[in-house]
Amino acid sequence: RSPFSYNLWGFAMAPDRHGPKDESEMWADVGRLWCCVTRVEFLRTFLRMVHFPPVTDSDESYNLNMSDWAMGREPKTGKFYSEFVKDNARAWREAWKMEFGEDAVIRTSDRWDNMVQHLGYTPHSLHFAVKDVLALAITTDKDLIDASAERLREAEVIPDARLTPKQLAHLHLGRAIVREITPLITGRTVRAVYASIIPPASDRVRTAGMYNRATTEIFLDLATLERGHTTVDAVVHELAHHTSQAEDLEDKHSRHMTMIAGEVVRLTHLKTFDEVMKEATW
Repeated sequence: RSPFSYNLWGFAMAPDRHGPKDESEMWADVGRLWCCVTRVEFLRTFLRMVHFPPVTDSDESYNLNMSDWAMGREPKTGKFYSEFVKDNARAWREAWKMEFGEDAVIRTSDRWDNMVQHLGYTPHSLHFAVKDVLALAITTDKDLIDASAERLREAEVIPDARLTPKQLAHLHLGRAIVREITPLITGRTVRAVYASIIPPASDRVRTAGMYNRATTEIFLDLATLERGHTTVDAVVHELAHHTSQAEDLEDKHSRHMTMIAGEVVRLTHLKTFDEVMKEATW
């Protein structure tokens, strides 16, 4: 139980004064109390309780309610209680990092798990009635993915004329792979394959390539184009986004990567890429 749970006065008592009139109101009041806690060591205990599954099993692990509609506003200031969490965000982030590590984010949907892991982070689930308020202070999977998308919008296309001979040779190889394989898997053509300067997708991983679903364009980073094998790897990965229309490392995306890689091997054995491979450096 919370070390503060003896000091609750924000709910109506039952006529016999032996308990709350409505137990759900008591758990909303526990939520109000925790919103105002500022000591990191206490917040660490709290996070262990509301993690799902709980690290420290407690009544709070299952009953706590920290939603705005349940907690309401603090009478003196008129602020929603959730705003106190936002005000004390530094302490919450410190407690979160100490408990779960620097790579931890709040999971809002398991559909983002593969993308989050691809960006070098680990999603953690929280009690459903706590997740939204803590997201005011702690990075969520959606925050991470939105920030990554914003970074990637800054990708700069590099004209072929500005590439080194080696980069250009590998770009031609990538384009040949896309040109030959796309019709074998889908009727949707790739509009273009560009050399680019692509910002890192996150502070933990660099971006070898990028696929724009809206324009059906593939972008390959200049560093990727320095070697033939990194070019092929990136093209297979990004082309699988085009053919599968799936997110990073979802099952469908993984299956399409395997299928495309198999086609690359098959066509290589048929000498389809011999001409464009002459200048490649592996």
